[in-house]
Amino acid sequence: MKLLKFLDERLEEMICVFVLAAMTLVIFIQIIIRAISVYVTIPMAWTEEIGRYLFIYAVYVGAAYATRRRAHQKVDIFPILCGDTGKLIFNLIGDVGVLVFAAAMTFYGWQTLQHVAFDYVQYAPATKINMGYAYAGPVLGMLLCAFRSIENVVFHIKSYRQLCKGAKGTEGGAV
Repeated sequence: MKLLKFLDERLEEMICVFVLAAMTLVIFIQIIIRAISVYVTIPMAWTEEIGRYLFIYAVYVGAAYATRRRAHQKVDIFPILCGDTGKLIFNLIGDVGVLVFAAAMTFYGWQTLQHVAFDYVQYAPATKINMGYAYAGPVLGMLLCAFRSIENVVFHIKSYRQLCKGAKGTEGGAV
């Protein structure tokens, strides 16, 4: 149970840390090789490709991390004007919107991934790896984003129910 709780709380964060560290290392290697390429010719085209694919993973898994932390950009003026109930409703609408978008991206991304990785197999020019690995980043990130959006929707519904119970308990109360 501790492992599941840890993964629930830290999965996207761990993936992002690993991907960003790997991307930094690969780009650092590319910079060093370019600096010494005046003296020695070493082909390093793979570093640019791998760095690009790692960046794709960082962006999409980072979007899931932002969804988990409820840190996406949003307009706050309407929720502020509407009070606690309005804030919950606007947040719920926003999370449902993110859920619909993430589900659509996952669905169409999966179809594209199947075509690129299995039907019409494409390979990266420098590394010769299957391009399905690059196309899996958006699918993974949006799947995690959809999952985290569902968690947020459930959280907002529970908060709304608690808010309604609290309002009923204070009606006609003692002076």
